[in-house]
Amino acid sequence: MRFKPFLMFVCMILSTTSCGYLLREIVTPNNCKKCQIYNQSNDVVWERDECGGDVYNMELKAKAEAYDFGCDYTLKCNSYKKDD
Repeated sequence: MRFKPFLMFVCMILSTTSCGYLLREIVTPNNCKKCQIYNQSNDVVWERDECGGDVYNMELKAKAEAYDFGCDYTLKCNSYKKDD
């Protein structure tokens, strides 16, 4: 009977979070990505720096953000490993 509450808990977590997010958070918590959007003068107008599960779909979201800025903006994303 102890298995049933645990199973309900796992189902609740999986229904509220993405599996990709959970996988990255557990397996690769130190893998990070930094995305920046530059204008024509090479000034950073938007930046996001995340690690672990937050990296999931980050580049896709950054591309959507760059699209909203317009054609004169450039997106650059770099991956790196965070030291503990």
